[in-house]
Amino acid sequence: MRLLVTAGRGGRRAIGPGLISNGHLHLRGSGRIRIGAGANAWARAEPNFLTTLNAAAVIDIGDNVRLNGCDIQSAVSVTVGDHCILGSCIIVDTDYHSVEVDRRQQAAVVESRPVVIGHNVWVAGRATVLKGVTIGDDSVVGYGAVVTTDVPAGVVVAGNPARVVRKLYAQS
Repeated sequence: MRLLVTAGRGGRRAIGPGLISNGHLHLRGSGRIRIGAGANAWARAEPNFLTTLNAAAVIDIGDNVRLNGCDIQSAVSVTVGDHCILGSCIIVDTDYHSVEVDRRQQAAVVESRPVVIGHNVWVAGRATVLKGVTIGDDSVVGYGAVVTTDVPAGVVVAGNPARVVRKLYAQS
């Protein structure tokens, strides 16, 4: 498989043992991408795209993560914890273009902030996780949700913008 042959080129790629893929995993960009042990990137409909937008950008995927058509784009840092499921979602840590009125000017400031997805998180299809968001362990991001703020551990969020619709942990 070509992915395994090019994985270590220049120290920018690290792929743990046991990766399962049907060729629908695309690693792009000059930054660093790490995929942990036991990852499953066997995508059915949409391919998986992991793209770093510059040489300083990092995408770090934990162990035993299921990638099923996700699109992760990093200008700074996107971290995905162990045992996560990423459906055909979009995770991005940058605006790409300034949202200010000077956005067409070359010197316009583009805002980027790291994204952190905890352990055992499920991000469902068509969901979008935007810059600066941290999603707590064990949480679920519902189909089509747009996550603009942090998500606590052990909850289900849904909607646009995403909001907590259910708690997953039993009350003690």
